[in-house]
Amino acid sequence: MNAARTAQCPSDLALEEHLLHANPATARHIAGCAHCQTWERSAEEASRAFARENPRWMAKTQARSRPLPRWAPLLPAAALAAAALFFLRSPPPESPRYATKGEELTVYIGGQGAPRAATQGERVRPGEALRFQVAPGSAAFVWIASVDSTGAVSRLVPAEGTTPLAVDGTQLLPGSAVLDAAEGPERIWAVMSREPLSWAVVEQALQGSPVRDSTTVQIPGARTATVLLERGAP
Repeated sequence: MNAARTAQCPSDLALEEHLLHANPATARHIAGCAHCQTWERSAEEASRAFARENPRWMAKTQARSRPLPRWAPLLPAAALAAAALFFLRSPPPESPRYATKGEELTVYIGGQGAPRAATQGERVRPGEALRFQVAPGSAAFVWIASVDSTGAVSRLVPAEGTTPLAVDGTQLLPGSAVLDAAEGPERIWAVMSREPLSWAVVEQALQGSPVRDSTTVQIPGARTATVLLERGAP
């Protein structure tokens, strides 16, 4: 599991800003902090994953031979461009408003206005950037996924690999997901467990689940938190 965050640790947003524009004081802190070193490695791995996936995504977009994926690729902090800079300019509140019962998942919306915590059933425009914060209450392994109106599952965090993201306490997760132009309901899921679950287990549990009814999903060994969004122009 990750080393615990200390009172001296920079915020996740400050760490992301350091990745975009190196800060000597932050670099000195990271050199002596196991927690922030783990965070930095996670961001670097996400950046490498994006670099591997981006050429294929761009080729599909340019060829227009197949429909675009429902979600634009997960963008690591080092490669966010406008969406990331937007969040860095306008950090989320110190005490976020959780958008789901249990106060374990926050979905932040930004890109076309000031960042805000989503409310259940909120309508979200195409092109909006989403960020995810989890608060499992203790050390946990986390997957973030979404389910659309057809029951299709999209994997959001982590974007690659066979194991979930390890978190310890409240954490704003690295990276951002950008909405494409598809319309309709989309349910965001956080799946949290004390022992790591494979993506196959999570995907099977979510696949085909009714997007407007969260009570049907049960995953042995895990608890879930969820936020329903309505994709499309208001």
